[in-house]
Amino acid sequence: MRIVAKFFKQVWKSIRNLAWALIVAIMLNVHNFYTGETKSKDDIVFTVEKVVIEKDAANKD
Repeated sequence: MRIVAKFFKQVWKSIRNLAWALIVAIMLNVHNFYTGETKSKDDIVFTVEKVVIEKDAANKD
């Protein structure tokens, strides 16, 4: 019985470490994705100005 308990303890420890590593990898991936998508203030202003110009052009038609 002691051998079985020792085996399951090792298996549980391995599964726990693997789960922790996967969670950390996913969180880093999500963080890097959103960091890459973050735009500078100049890009945001340019996009807003572009939208306003397009709306003005649509209203004139």
